[in-house]
Amino acid sequence: MTKVFAVALLSFTILALSATDAGAADRVQPGQWETALRVKSGKPMITKSCITAAESRLMNGDLPTMRKYLEDSTAKNTQGRCAFKKVELNGNRVVVTLVCGKSETVGTTTYHGDRYESSSSGGVTIVGKRLGACP
Repeated sequence: MTKVFAVALLSFTILALSATDAGAADRVQPGQWETALRVKSGKPMITKSCITAAESRLMNGDLPTMRKYLEDSTAKNTQGRCAFKKVELNGNRVVVTLVCGKSETVGTTTYHGDRYESSSSGGVTIVGKRLGACP
């Protein structure tokens, strides 16, 4: 697997789990989300995922709770090859620094209710929107 693809896949996994509503008390709403991931200028990969109420509760916790959730899910999804170096939470914006081997990627996500935009230092962009309840 190429480094760019691995970072893109990991970025998608993490960000697909963190769709939020900036105007609500909770940052993350459970439900089905459609995500368009684009690596550099390539064609977007469109996927749908369901965020459960349990995942939403973890993501809506305080910074240490959210960081632990992201660390655990990243370790599982990358079989321990990647880890978070830093997670910052500031209003409707989340900035994460992810390390995979010798590569470090910084991703910034801004949330706008039922949609979000994200970009990374590795050239990955992600746009997500909540479609409604999970099927």
